[in-house]
Amino acid sequence: MWSSIWFEVAGFVVAVLPVAVLLLVFRYADSWRPEPKREVVRAVVLGALACVPVFFAEVALKRVLGPWSLAGGRFVDAYVIAALPEEAAKLAVVLAVPYRRRYFDEYTDGVLYTGAVSLGFGLFENLLFVSGAFANAVCAVPWISGLCGAETVGRTDAQHVVLGLVRALTTVPMHAIASGLMGYFVGRGRFVRRRHAPRWWAAGLLMAVVVHGSYDWLVFAVGHSPLIFCLLPALLVAAGFGLRHALRHALELDEEMLGPERRNSRGSLVG
Repeated sequence: MWSSIWFEVAGFVVAVLPVAVLLLVFRYADSWRPEPKREVVRAVVLGALACVPVFFAEVALKRVLGPWSLAGGRFVDAYVIAALPEEAAKLAVVLAVPYRRRYFDEYTDGVLYTGAVSLGFGLFENLLFVSGAFANAVCAVPWISGLCGAETVGRTDAQHVVLGLVRALTTVPMHAIASGLMGYFVGRGRFVRRRHAPRWWAAGLLMAVVVHGSYDWLVFAVGHSPLIFCLLPALLVAAGFGLRHALRHALELDEEMLGPERRNSRGSLVG
């Protein structure tokens, strides 16, 4: 009994800790003109709630595509069934709520809010895979239970904790980086003429799907090969440098648009 409780605690920690750390990283990047904490928390919660309809969409797509989803080493599975619905859902959440709020007044806010939504999504997904208690609670909901298989429900054990550690080092950063890159384009779209904004959203979605889909495809295609230990880090490092460059450019655009004189003593906007 006690070992089971400790595994549950360990699973919860490895599921939540990487999300909390990355959220702090995004907050630090936005520390010059920080967003209200309640707005960031709202974005995280909305991202978590978006998981459920996405799971339904993925199951529906798998049934429609059938054997085609396994083509090309599960290429379609990675890009069309997994990456596209998940990143599209995150984009839809950002455009529906944070994007329309008056606090979204900087280019860097696109990176922060999209990253926060992504981390909420990743938190729900982590808990579902790593915490047996959380998975059992979710799968007890009648209209969700049909999506749960034998691999989803059960109790947390050492294997679940190891899975959580692997996800903490690879999957969670991938979600944050892919969506953070999309957030840069969302931020650009916020400050152009309305008719041009969808082009920026589409470009951001494409970028996120490429990173996310490439990660999933590598896991599906060469996950049992030692090459995975080289290819996945290479992908994450390259995408991470891309996000760093995008964030720097967003900060430069904010400086041009707002100027340092618009800061108050706490670093946030005046007026």
